[in-house]
Amino acid sequence: MTLTLQEQAKQYIKQNKIPQVHFGKLVGVGESTISRWLKGDYPNAERIDAQVRDFLDKETARENVMEIRDIPFVQTTISEQVWGELEYGRIQRTISIIRGDAGVGKTRTMREWAADKSDVVVITANPAFKSPKAFFKLLARSLKTTTSGAIDDIVMDVMDKLMISDRTIVIDEAQHLTRPTLELVRSLNDAAGTAIILMGNEIIYSKMFGRQEAEFSQLFTRTDTPRPKLVDFFTEEDVMAIFNVKEKGQIQHLLNICRSRYSLRTAIRVFVNAQNNEDISAEGLKAMSKTMGIVV
Repeated sequence: MTLTLQEQAKQYIKQNKIPQVHFGKLVGVGESTISRWLKGDYPNAERIDAQVRDFLDKETARENVMEIRDIPFVQTTISEQVWGELEYGRIQRTISIIRGDAGVGKTRTMREWAADKSDVVVITANPAFKSPKAFFKLLARSLKTTTSGAIDDIVMDVMDKLMISDRTIVIDEAQHLTRPTLELVRSLNDAAGTAIILMGNEIIYSKMFGRQEAEFSQLFTRTDTPRPKLVDFFTEEDVMAIFNVKEKGQIQHLLNICRSRYSLRTAIRVFVNAQNNEDISAEGLKAMSKTMGIVV
């Protein structure tokens, strides 16, 4: 028996245990609209029908392919180091820098580490939030405190919040932050003893320890700086654990990608695409790499 579109939608809502309003947001319509549509009480419903059908068709297609997020998190040589450094910074309440090559798994590891920790606040910096006020508004929102007013008011409210709690603030992509922003971030450690963990590429290190070191002297003298996480650290055992492969050719090709400028992130993309192409043999992985323009 063929289900109506409304019945398919209700089935999706039930199976995924989401409220109607959330389903409406996924489809792109408001709460009252989706409620009336599900009851079959929405006039001229062709547009809503099309949006729901497109969404459900897309979800069905996703069920039949592997996605990058389907690769489970496993502890690698690099992630074990990152995990330990995150925990050290949290317990010692220091300012720490975790830096390394792009795509080696720093962010994925950090999010797995932070997932069950109610005291950890994760902020992702980007060029839009590099200035002091923009960044502290973002931080204030995460701490559920005042996000409006002058920068000094926002910073003081953030400090007040942190003074009465034992938080760890992890700033991913920290290389985007300006020197004045980093100095204000440092003040959180000074005033509230808040653990600050800066994550990013080598730029964050060179900003603080390079030619501008005099400007950053107050910051870097308080900073723990473990050695960088490089693509060279990946091992055959890491590849076997991540991708559950055993053939020498598979392992070697994926390891070659992991240890190249493409890093683990691209190796996962190659593997996922090869899996969806139903050929994860060494030859299949090499053919997919060639199709993707990846030369190792």
